[in-house]
Amino acid sequence: MKWFILLVLFSLIAFAFLNKEKLPFLNKETPIKVTSEPTPEENNENNLKSTEPDSSKDTQTSTTDPIDEKYPIPNFKPIEELVGNWKKIPPSAFPRVVTLKVKAKYVFAGGAGSSTVPAGRKTTAISLSGDNLVITPNKQAKVKGTVSIDGTDYKEILGAEYAKYQERKTKEVLAQRERARAIAEADTQEISSPSISRSTQSTSISRIPEDKLSDYVNEIGAMPKVENDGRIQTMVRSIQSKDVSEIRLNEISYWGPIRYEVVDNQAYWTATVNYKTTSLFGTFPTEAMALMRNGKVVNWLYTGSLEEVP
Repeated sequence: MKWFILLVLFSLIAFAFLNKEKLPFLNKETPIKVTSEPTPEENNENNLKSTEPDSSKDTQTSTTDPIDEKYPIPNFKPIEELVGNWKKIPPSAFPRVVTLKVKAKYVFAGGAGSSTVPAGRKTTAISLSGDNLVITPNKQAKVKGTVSIDGTDYKEILGAEYAKYQERKTKEVLAQRERARAIAEADTQEISSPSISRSTQSTSISRIPEDKLSDYVNEIGAMPKVENDGRIQTMVRSIQSKDVSEIRLNEISYWGPIRYEVVDNQAYWTATVNYKTTSLFGTFPTEAMALMRNGKVVNWLYTGSLEEVP
């Protein structure tokens, strides 16, 4: 009996030895550790990535100037687009005095006769007919003729006007930005005992301290009242009285705050309005400023150029 038990034990030991890899309690080998260290290929990829610019950081650090954003440089379209490649010239582009590059002919009313005009002579373009300009010696004359638009310097004249317009509008926007920065600086300054600036600059802006308000009132009258919707009644009355033809109440998109300013050495209460104007060269946002004294608007000026608003 003992030998039988020994035989069984011996068989079990032999079986276990032959199958130790399948029996976990006999498999004492150290398990392979999985590390997070990158392979050489991954190292190369990481090095390449580290040399690339971090676009997210650039996005965070690049900020737009709010004043530049409020007063953007207009996006001027090519003049050919504005005039339909010279086939849809608006009536506002006439009349224009042009110089003939070729000879042309005037025809008298009723076909009673005609006269030839040599090249180099000036004439007045009054409208467009197909691809031709309708010309006349002057607006009062009763004779008319036609000439190819390329037979005159009309394109050059209108192009030069557009270039001047772009330059003027760009300068106007830059001046608006300068004024806005002066306002922002005046608003942030701590003024203990301010005095009215009488410099020779076109515009001088001062913050209005509460303790000095009575001094300003004695000079230029009470500060105009602002309604709950932001409108300033002194300016509303001026617009309704048609002191300006370009500004319409229903087209105003923004009413600015009332400020104290010195313009051309004269003190005023001022406030701005924003609206859009349409001309031959497109529609652009416009800002105008009312100069107010003693409860009345003395004048309306464009804030950029300080030119009078029509």
